[in-house]
Amino acid sequence: VTGSFEYLKPFGNISLAKDASPVSTSSTMCLASATKLVTCVAAMQCVERGIIKLDEDVSAWLPEWKEAQILKGFDTSNEQKPILEKAQRPIFLKHLLSQTSGITGLENEEVMKYYSAIGHFVVSPYIISPHSDMHQLVEPLVFEPGSDWGYGQGVDWSGQLVERLTDLTLEQYCAENIFKPLGMKDTTFRLLNHPHIADNLIKMSSRKKDGTLESADTIYPLDPKTDMGGSNLYTSAPDYLELLKSLLRNDGRVLRPETVNEMFDYRLPDSLAFTKFKTENAKDYLGGLATEGMTVDHCLVGLVNNEDSKGGRKAGSVTWAGATRCFWWIDRKAGICGFYGSQLLGIHDQQISKAMFETFERAVYEDCGKLSAP
Repeated sequence: VTGSFEYLKPFGNISLAKDASPVSTSSTMCLASATKLVTCVAAMQCVERGIIKLDEDVSAWLPEWKEAQILKGFDTSNEQKPILEKAQRPIFLKHLLSQTSGITGLENEEVMKYYSAIGHFVVSPYIISPHSDMHQLVEPLVFEPGSDWGYGQGVDWSGQLVERLTDLTLEQYCAENIFKPLGMKDTTFRLLNHPHIADNLIKMSSRKKDGTLESADTIYPLDPKTDMGGSNLYTSAPDYLELLKSLLRNDGRVLRPETVNEMFDYRLPDSLAFTKFKTENAKDYLGGLATEGMTVDHCLVGLVNNEDSKGGRKAGSVTWAGATRCFWWIDRKAGICGFYGSQLLGIHDQQISKAMFETFERAVYEDCGKLSAP
């Protein structure tokens, strides 16, 4: 928090083995999509330094998207024949960061159908490893850039943009411009290059139908071809909290205060569908703390709740999460940020959601005297 209160506590063991060591504060986690915050900060640093503008066409550096096409459907007489039309709008950086570029990837059923039609190897939307080369993630858009909201690989392409703008790998850039200034010594995209980080890795697990846990293989490559800016960062809870605290306090260590404000205050146009989403569409991010009918929005780094929740976050709070059940949130009005990390696969695991929102987060707000009135 912005004051002196701080809480950090590990629970459980690093694996399901009987002789497994307990999790420690230095244990390593794969952030999955919670990686996106780091990449968004890197991209905003490039904006801050005048290398690119938020409303600038990215195809000068990402020529893969210069002649982007939009998937309009499939031929009624041949379902294996996609209907493609040339996009009329360019993709801006703000589109990539706010998930409004039209690049949805395997998160979209129509794109998965397209991959199948062209003979592309199709896997679960959450399995990134077969597509760890970004060149395999060039696909049709599903709408004109800036005209709708659709979750996908926009931030992964933002990471590629940072690489091409700076002539550094994303790992090199973030190490020098984010991890080093914040003292994040246990954070990397390249796990196998850092034995002290790899040795502390918590093993992945998943929940069976009966509610018990079983060991699971990681869904992300340990030695990726590309630093995936949307999914493949490894870190410890204290390291990640350093970034959250810096952004909450707006201390200028990685971004100027006005840049942080711009990043968090950005909103989608009212015409976009995402502004009409109700609580049930965002339950994995607001959980039991949401009020009935609460609407949400999206800034340049994550989901925004438009109203105070019924037990925690204030209006304007920002959050996102990952498929490994890693959650973060920043509530600038209350002066509170938090991170809940696990290595449990399953986007819709309600036991984790309950632990995160209805127990952990509520307790934090209560201890800080920031709990909303019932």
